[in-house]
Amino acid sequence: MADANSKTDLVNQVDFVLQDYLDQLLVSATEVTPVTSVKSGSASLQVTEPVAETPSVAISEELPSSPAEVKTASRTVSPARAAFAEVIPQQPMPAFTIETDVETPSDIQDESSSRAHDVNELTNEAMQTLSLNWQSSQGIDCLIFKVAGLKLAIPLPLLGGVHNVTDKVTPLFGQASWSLGVWQGDKAKLTIIDSAQLIMPERRISLNDDGYSFFIQLDRSPWALACQEICDTVTLVHDSIKWRGDGSKRPWLAGTVISEMCALLDVPGLLKLLEENRRVARQA
Repeated sequence: MADANSKTDLVNQVDFVLQDYLDQLLVSATEVTPVTSVKSGSASLQVTEPVAETPSVAISEELPSSPAEVKTASRTVSPARAAFAEVIPQQPMPAFTIETDVETPSDIQDESSSRAHDVNELTNEAMQTLSLNWQSSQGIDCLIFKVAGLKLAIPLPLLGGVHNVTDKVTPLFGQASWSLGVWQGDKAKLTIIDSAQLIMPERRISLNDDGYSFFIQLDRSPWALACQEICDTVTLVHDSIKWRGDGSKRPWLAGTVISEMCALLDVPGLLKLLEENRRVARQA
């Protein structure tokens, strides 16, 4: 009986330490990995030295789905994490396409006011996100990306697309501080979000200064998160996630994944937050 209580105390202690570490990570993330910088208002690209472990991305081609293997969120990474790890069969990494869109001269001449009107017209269909079954034994595949040193995960069923930055983002007059502007693609006109400003405003980091390389479109909406690095695809199950309660002060956060040291995005909550912030910015 004493051994069982001791083991339970150890598991609780490990969970508390790791959760506290990840909460601190949300406030003060690790150092930013050098990336290709794209600054608003300029069509020039500033390329820094490539990082050895950054996966190369072939433009307009699907990432190979074999023989690469998906990492599972419950794999044993240390004795401390083994206390609550659960073995999940590895599955082939789902392929997703990095889309490259080139802006035409006619698009460049579009009026900013017209762009803003089109982007901000969210239909009910776009706001209705797919309900995810986290209780499924197969789990849900998620894409992990990085913003200012913080790792974020988005479920693939709620991923509208990953766009490679090829053209400048056009800033709009009177836009909110967390908005980088409007980006025109072949298939979509997106409002690009400064993920660091929206998620970690207390750090006062701007991707407009630090640069970004990809746009992560949120479901079928006209919103996209700017990010600096695409990390990996993992399979997450319900028990591998420490879920946030309804009283969380971070509506964009669904939970934290201890084994991956990342935050799981609540896409419906994030879309609602963006709409509320947009209305506030319009009234200001």
